[in-house]
Amino acid sequence: MFAGIGPFAIPAAQKGCRVYANDLNPDSIRYLEINAKINKVANLVRAYNSDARKFISSVMEVPSSEESSLESNIAISNTSDKGMQSTSQKESGSIEGSMEEIPDKNGARCESNEELKAKEDANSAAVKRRSENLSEESGSANCTDICMPERKKRVLNKHAGVSQPFVAKPWEHIDHVIMNLPASALEFLDALGGLIDKKHWKGSLPWIHCYCFMRSNETEDLIKAKAEAALGASIRDPVFYRVRDVAPNKAMYCLSFRLPKEACIAANDDDKDKNALGD
Repeated sequence: MFAGIGPFAIPAAQKGCRVYANDLNPDSIRYLEINAKINKVANLVRAYNSDARKFISSVMEVPSSEESSLESNIAISNTSDKGMQSTSQKESGSIEGSMEEIPDKNGARCESNEELKAKEDANSAAVKRRSENLSEESGSANCTDICMPERKKRVLNKHAGVSQPFVAKPWEHIDHVIMNLPASALEFLDALGGLIDKKHWKGSLPWIHCYCFMRSNETEDLIKAKAEAALGASIRDPVFYRVRDVAPNKAMYCLSFRLPKEACIAANDDDKDKNALGD
């Protein structure tokens, strides 16, 4: 929620998380999707341009079928998709059709994608041969660790395993909800009430990370009380993390807690069913 251009969504996706990211500002969503593509995690980030309350309720709603789930996701992100289509058409034209070789201003022919790919493969083969030779000389069984720079290895590890398709059922389980809007995120905690259907939910309840401001004359207990009032339930073992000072008498905090069972179970669930969920 309140994803902006992806300061939380992109790093989470780089760690292999599947991310649902929403922001009311269509420009933020447009650049979030661009960032996801640049960082090669577009397949792990699903962006939405909707009101925060509408977004969370739609994502967590149990669909009647897989098809209706897909239709719901498309409807929510419709505005964002239109914006990205318009931008893509302006910048690169249609993505279909053949690629033409376009000479530069000096008359030189620009290399095609196929030629660039061939060069890249040739370079990779040359590097591999050098690696094999070095491995034979040193007697090492792992030439990759010797020849590949440490920085390059970290980049490969960073994006390892992110090619899998986006297959997730948030109504069955989510791990974290990040609410990155310090000025008013506490007021949106009420949107989490009654979202989880115990018939479909699996595993423990999610962690909520709610960013907020705290003035010098306010206390953690006061912030906790505001959060509990919005949730309509008591928060157990809250964790406060001081992010940074934003003014001489004002600081930004992140309040993290496990979503209380009393706040999230659908209204038709009884007390016995609530106890079936993990703490």
